[in-house]
Amino acid sequence: MILNIKPFHWKAVQALSPNGRALGLLILHSLLLFSAILFLHVQSWILITFLLVFSFHGGAVLAQLRQNTDETQSVRDKGIGLADRIGFAADLYWQTDLDGRVVEAGGRLMQDMELSRDDMVGRHYLDVVKLDSNEMVKMLSALQKHSPYSDIQSIMTAQGERQYHISLSATPVFDDGGNIKGYFGVGTNVTERMRTQRKLRHLAEHDMLTGLANRYAFTKRASRDLEASGDKQSVGLLAIDLDGFKQVNDTYGHQAGDILLARVAKRIQYNIRETDWAARLGGDEFVVVSCFLDNAMDAVLIADRLTRALAKPYRISGVDLEVKASIGIACAPYDANGLDSLMKCADTALYQAKADGKGCYRMFELATPKQANSA
Repeated sequence: MILNIKPFHWKAVQALSPNGRALGLLILHSLLLFSAILFLHVQSWILITFLLVFSFHGGAVLAQLRQNTDETQSVRDKGIGLADRIGFAADLYWQTDLDGRVVEAGGRLMQDMELSRDDMVGRHYLDVVKLDSNEMVKMLSALQKHSPYSDIQSIMTAQGERQYHISLSATPVFDDGGNIKGYFGVGTNVTERMRTQRKLRHLAEHDMLTGLANRYAFTKRASRDLEASGDKQSVGLLAIDLDGFKQVNDTYGHQAGDILLARVAKRIQYNIRETDWAARLGGDEFVVVSCFLDNAMDAVLIADRLTRALAKPYRISGVDLEVKASIGIACAPYDANGLDSLMKCADTALYQAKADGKGCYRMFELATPKQANSA
């Protein structure tokens, strides 16, 4: 009986990895030997040939397996394998020693930043990346515990001072004795993501027409300012409402009204201090938050300047439009401490200003009217 062995495709074997080819050849030779022994009526010289072939190639196969295993282990012992480098080099990878100094670095982001390996190796990682206090605490907590960390937000500066936002993740590297010898990490370029988030945050917290803070941002920021001031510094709240805006809107249209509101916002910003900020609460309602006031009279001076500035004509589409502003003033901690209570005090003073003829300002704590101020 003659053995019917199908042609062997060496191209298929060559397409395998080194270990895969070695295992494949070993299995093939084993099957051939088993077939030879199974069919005892085969010519004896064929059996001898198979034994010789197996002895020669089988030994080579086993040797190749041992060599591949040893090479793989050797690469792993170095801390950074070639496969690891290829897999992690999409943006950035590095390895530090136990003192935090960079011993290896690479990745395509370094090319974009015009940085070479020599620019990185030997430097302490904190000289390469910059972390804010919150991110620093997160990283140091992981380092002290010899634990991995992930998504640490940092900034790297490229040649030419261009800054990149990098998300850092790393895991500790241990020697054969189980002792930590450094960290191996990767970085992801999140610059575009951060830029997009800033744009979305700006849209969420700013009035699209005037560019001022919107009601949501006002509530959040003003509450934070009041909490930070405590009893040591006074915070003034100036509630502003335009007088005559509805008439302008009805007469000249919404487009002219929108232009007028944008001009009003610019005048408000121009006539307040650098430490003050303004918001548009909606419609023709604005508010100014004045921090670090020495006393309530500082808020009065700001309100006086605003009423005069906002009363000047606005030239829009060849027409001089006139509106005035009524302002109610309330100060913390004299009138109230919380934002809601302080806003009610300012609104009460605003209603008093409108009742007294509009185009003027009133303080909450004084029951008697103040002199109106108009252009």
